[in-house]
Amino acid sequence: MNNNNSPILISDKIKPKEFLFSKLAISFYAIILLFVFGEIILPGFISFSHVMSVLRLSVFLGIVALGQTLVVLSGNEGIDLSVGSILSIGVVLSAFFLNGQNMNIPKALLFTPAVGLAFGLISGLAISYIEIPPIIMTLAMASVVEGTSLIITKGFPTGNAPPFLETIGSGKIFNIPFLILLWILLIIIASFVLKKTKWGTLLYGVGSNSLTAELSGVRVRRFRVFVYGICGAIAALAGLFLLSYTGTPYLNLGATYTMPSIASLAIGGISLAGGSGNYIGAVTGCIILTTLNSILVALRTTEAVRQITLGLLLLILVIAYTGRRKRW
Repeated sequence: MNNNNSPILISDKIKPKEFLFSKLAISFYAIILLFVFGEIILPGFISFSHVMSVLRLSVFLGIVALGQTLVVLSGNEGIDLSVGSILSIGVVLSAFFLNGQNMNIPKALLFTPAVGLAFGLISGLAISYIEIPPIIMTLAMASVVEGTSLIITKGFPTGNAPPFLETIGSGKIFNIPFLILLWILLIIIASFVLKKTKWGTLLYGVGSNSLTAELSGVRVRRFRVFVYGICGAIAALAGLFLLSYTGTPYLNLGATYTMPSIASLAIGGISLAGGSGNYIGAVTGCIILTTLNSILVALRTTEAVRQITLGLLLLILVIAYTGRRKRW
């Protein structure tokens, strides 16, 4: 199987000079320019504490984007519009299982991702075997998940984060938030899995040419079902970490994460057609989006203005990326 689509941090197949003009490098330049722009209009924007704050807020989107990355890389026009809803129910279920008690953390860590896994597997089965288009199936699943959340909570979520989890959400080591350190660990693990393992090679192979993968003995349909399941589990787990930050559950906390999780991939240079890109690109996209939102919040713009501005900027960035992809 062709292994040319392996993910890279700084590729050993690309010369340093070429990397300087790569899509991934351009994403890093965009982050730097955004922080410089933020400092110009809002002195103190690039202070260490504020940068850490922006990065901590990027963590939750970054976790969701990991699952979205796997789905998109698997090809077949893969996309998951249910991740925001699964994140929301992850928050609600985590609070319910935890109920403010540290002793309940193992139970929450087991059952919350399991529920997300189940929702993801259902979507994957329908997409792979019934051949429902991913965008339609996952949008329908989002409604199912939201309805399930309402049935479970009756509109009023119960429970809260225990002290240890709140420490994870707000604590620091050498002034670096725990959440950022956990995200760095996740980035390392995800990059290793995608680049160095057989499963990662299969993911890129299936995404770039599913027919060749099938002829090579890969059960493509079953593989994609598994990928959607993983995406659901990751989204639910993101809900648990979001609860560590908020402390208290709220309905629809994940509603604003679905579209940014997709946009972050496009901005970070991941091909939405599948089979090309890496999680580091998604990470840069998440940081770009969070920084943009931070600038708008600091300027005291209204929610409506922020939504319109971010929407327009996302459109420009995605169009720019699409144009680069066609030229390259």
